Amino acid sequence: MKKNLLVFMSLVASLFILAACSNMAKEQKTDSTFLPTINERIQNETKEIMEQSKLVKDTSVTVDQKKKVISLTVTASSDTNSDYAEVIGLNFAKTLAIGAATEKENNLHKPENDSLGALYSFYDLRITVKQESGKVLAKGKKATNETKITWTRN
Repeated sequence: MKKNLLVFMSLVASLFILAACSNMAKEQKTDSTFLPTINERIQNETKEIMEQSKLVKDTSVTVDQKKKVISLTVTASSDTNSDYAEVIGLNFAKTLAIGAATEKENNLHKPENDSLGALYSFYDLRITVKQESGKVLAKGKKATNETKITWTRN
């Protein structure tokens, strides 16, 4: 009788462990569909930082959660050339990623050296840097599965 009870208890314990593992797998699946928050405060702070540069006249951040795309637009002074336009665009993308990484619930790593951080593994990135006249200096894009921004110049 004791042996049957021991076998029964072992079976029940095994079922609980299997059920727990099953729930963990479901939670991990929902985590992979989680999109980091890029709230208005993060966007405004990022814009303020970028607009401190004498070469940057205006900026905008657009986050489309349905399409999973972040669009960054910079209006630069007429003194800005295409080379520096790419630097400005890259700095804008990294600054936004740093802001998003400061939100604890996002649980993202920040950009480092050649890395853009984790934000752009959830969102595609589109960057446009143009002069005040409207002339586009550079456009950058990066898909979630890419590691670097691809630039085109006009």
